[in-house]
Amino acid sequence: MKQFNFQSEKLIIDWISFKFQHLENHTQTEIANYLFKIGFNSYQESGKLAKPIKESILISSKNECEVLFVKEAPYRSATIISFSGLNTNIFYSLAQKGFIDWEIFSSGVLSRFDLYFSRKNKREDKISVREFFENCQRQLKQANKNVSLEKNSKGLILKLGSRRSNNYSRIYETKNSLRFEHEMKGKFIQNYPNIFCSISGSYCLFIILI
Repeated sequence: MKQFNFQSEKLIIDWISFKFQHLENHTQTEIANYLFKIGFNSYQESGKLAKPIKESILISSKNECEVLFVKEAPYRSATIISFSGLNTNIFYSLAQKGFIDWEIFSSGVLSRFDLYFSRKNKREDKISVREFFENCQRQLKQANKNVSLEKNSKGLILKLGSRRSNNYSRIYETKNSLRFEHEMKGKFIQNYPNIFCSISGSYCLFIILI
């Protein structure tokens, strides 16, 4: 039986977040120091501001990666520790190789996990991007899914679900491809604590949701 994984299916991990309900200053310092030692510069910003200022916690020009500590919105004391873009891939790779000390994150929970897949446009494609989006929208509506087709300055974007929900998908145009993205967060992703150990299960989960 073929074994699926993110790499074999060309799925890219784009975001990983951990939520800490009450992150004491000394614990934050401990986490920042640990991540600094494995190559991550640490920054912080407030989730209470519309345009927060990104401040340094612990940085070095020798470190090529970064992690962000965000204090949540008003009336909440939680802190979110997030890895995005290339930083996510490096963190996940370290986790898969067993190089992450999970005891450091023991007081937090996995709160968000994003994946995406990019499909390059081909000359032999039989339908246009717009036709593809319209076909998807029509079929999803028939299945009683919450779907919308919009256009912005970069092109068309098909949204499935709500950005505030625990599952949210979207497909949009890039320069020469279509990108399929899916966000998993909240209580939903907390049901999969072994996601860092079972990537085949994560892949199946992704396909089912998309």
